[in-house]
Amino acid sequence: MIAINNYRQFIAELVAAAARNCEEETPKIKLAVTEDQLINMLKDMAGIVVAGNIPGSDIHHKSYTWSEGECIIYVLEKWPADKQGIQWEYDEFARIQRLMAAIVRLLTGEDFQEFCDQGELDYSRGLTIEWEYNNFGGFNGMSAAFRLKDKNGTGL
Repeated sequence: MIAINNYRQFIAELVAAAARNCEEETPKIKLAVTEDQLINMLKDMAGIVVAGNIPGSDIHHKSYTWSEGECIIYVLEKWPADKQGIQWEYDEFARIQRLMAAIVRLLTGEDFQEFCDQGELDYSRGLTIEWEYNNFGGFNGMSAAFRLKDKNGTGL
């Protein structure tokens, strides 16, 4: 089982490093146990936010059924209706894409152990990246679904 506080620290360090790598401000991070909890946490958020599940919890994604160590990270932003379909929207998608790419590079790269010395990415199930639109009360962005495994059986 992945220890919640270790996972929170791992995500915080991973996102901060990814934001530095793509020269973005470090976004706020919201992790939740259920989809309803995540919707409630995000409802008043502005700017880019990284959201996700606490491994083993019930945040649904259309491509996965969950088991121990299953993780999903969303890089999201809520946009005003009048900004959608114009260049501003595409520029925001590009910012989100850069941040997600930086997160994925860190997740799959040699530097992973700097953030998570007790666990590793489980390559038996692929890392899946998808575009997201109008989720969790109107947020747009990208998601990355992956599986972590505990290297030493003590809880990540």
